[in-house]
Amino acid sequence: MRLVFLFLLLAPALAQALVEVTAVAATASVLDTSVRFPSGTFRVGQGREAILARLPDAGRFNLEVYAAKGLAARLQPGFVQQVLTSFAAAGYFVGGQQEAQVAEERRTRYDLRDGAGRAAVLLVVRRGDELVFAFGKER
Repeated sequence: MRLVFLFLLLAPALAQALVEVTAVAATASVLDTSVRFPSGTFRVGQGREAILARLPDAGRFNLEVYAAKGLAARLQPGFVQQVLTSFAAAGYFVGGQQEAQVAEERRTRYDLRDGAGRAAVLLVVRRGDELVFAFGKER
């Protein structure tokens, strides 16, 4: 009886972990096969236009929007550093950084370049415990 009760308590956590692993793998394969996002990252479909509106030159890039949930979002500086490290490992290096505080949001834009000199952008939007980021290569 105790074992069944323990299983019922752990089932949602196991299901969430499976969804996160699947979401991260799917996200990485869409963006760039060599970029790996931390656990807790998922692709945003609905509502992505609101994030892209924060990037004035969004039309210049093929952008995808991602969000972090749970522990990943609460550890924002470490999460962002892990994302930037993953981009560096994939050949995207930071060329410039701009930060702005708008109302309750802190927005950080990282201008990146790959080994061939092609531009890419990473926009990180932090608000409270929420963390959303958009990444895209130049068209």
